[in-house]
Amino acid sequence: QRQLLRRRRANTMETPLLRAPAARSSSLALVCLLALVCAGLCWKSSQILGSPVASRQSMRAMPACPSVQTRNTFKAFKPLSRSRQIARSSSDSEIRISTPVKIEAVLFDLDGTLLDFEGGSHDALNKVLEPYNSTGKAQLTWEMHGTIVGRRASEWSSEILEQCGISPDTLAPEKYVEMYLEKMPEYYPSMPLMPGALDLVKNLKAAGYKVAVASSSERASIEKKLKFHPELLELMDIVQPGDDPEIKAGKPAPDIFLAAAAKLGVKPENCLVFEDSPFGLQGAKAGNMYCCSIPDSRMPIADPMRFGASDFLLNSMEEFSMEYIAKV
Repeated sequence: QRQLLRRRRANTMETPLLRAPAARSSSLALVCLLALVCAGLCWKSSQILGSPVASRQSMRAMPACPSVQTRNTFKAFKPLSRSRQIARSSSDSEIRISTPVKIEAVLFDLDGTLLDFEGGSHDALNKVLEPYNSTGKAQLTWEMHGTIVGRRASEWSSEILEQCGISPDTLAPEKYVEMYLEKMPEYYPSMPLMPGALDLVKNLKAAGYKVAVASSSERASIEKKLKFHPELLELMDIVQPGDDPEIKAGKPAPDIFLAAAAKLGVKPENCLVFEDSPFGLQGAKAGNMYCCSIPDSRMPIADPMRFGASDFLLNSMEEFSMEYIAKV
């Protein structure tokens, strides 16, 4: 009996030891199989999510500019050289054309596009508001400022006052605009042109393209600003202000751009517009024109998702190459 008991004990002790290698090998095989499956899934997802095609398709699907259709595919035409790449916090530059666009004329927005205007404008808008705020401090934020870029003063003045908590009885929208326009000339002498603006206009004129200013600003205001940049003004074929009688609506309506194209004797589809705001972009596309967007990185509207319909999305006019366009 003792021998039988010893044999039973020996068997129970030996069995796990004998079976352990087999169990361990089975577990190891299962772990390896699961690892391979996970690795395959990760590789597949990275190929899908990280591919240029997928990222472009996702961008194209973004409703950045509702009711505006993108005319060109998002294929890279020519990468920018390192020397022309300028860092911007919002995004990298994007050339969304596959071949040079055929045009006859280039239309430039003025404030924020040709002229570094928005910094002085932001300060002036706040200075005028200070006496009417209960705290005595300016309440206009860059986010609020971003909603008025490219629009006519008659359209945004009441919105700003309402957002700042100032009633029309305290300060009428018309009076606010009047005081703002009186304040702005103090900033004009120190307002520089945007980087690359003058050189680009010179290159366009030398190549035989027509060039024009197409701005929502009043003619008197445009003349005061450009008085300090006579070389740029002399290069312009025409100046199209926003207060001409034929302009029934400001941006994002296409009226200003269409009026400029008509005065130049050019078809809208043969025009390229340079803009810094989504409203200007929408106006250009509504007029069936190409558009190069150069957002101001200080403003929330500089989010590249809001410029999804642009044919070019750049940080500066210094990045624009004459190789991107061709004469009709």
